[in-house]
Amino acid sequence: MKKLALLTAAVVSLSSLSVAALADETNPSIVHRQAIYKIVSGHMQDLKAGLLLKGGAENAAWNADAIVDAFKHMGNAYPEGSDKGETKAKANIWTEREKFQEAGKKAFGAAVALAEATKTGDQAKSIDAFKALGGACKACHEDFRKD
Repeated sequence: MKKLALLTAAVVSLSSLSVAALADETNPSIVHRQAIYKIVSGHMQDLKAGLLLKGGAENAAWNADAIVDAFKHMGNAYPEGSDKGETKAKANIWTEREKFQEAGKKAFGAAVALAEATKTGDQAKSIDAFKALGGACKACHEDFRKD
């Protein structure tokens, strides 16, 4: 029941947010990746509340699996030409492609490790994995995301 309520709230908020926030953007690659990052962000916030703020970690595995699934949908979300439009992507994504792809692989690996950790029921292990994913995301943002 709780998962259904969370899913319903996420769908409603994302559908209304995406129409308003992305209405001016016409580059499908930018729209696609921004939507995925919003999904990941929502699940990270729920994990933070459950794991770190003691709000209950009963949905931790579900959230972690959803992050892994979202990352799987990234595909080629940064093709040439998708630096034009409303994006926070820095130009070096396209000039330092190998470094960018490596950062993405690290984030994906950290997401998989988080998903595995949350299934153990070990709170400390889950928190460490959550922090590792946050660190991987932060490192990529520092190198490849505009402020």
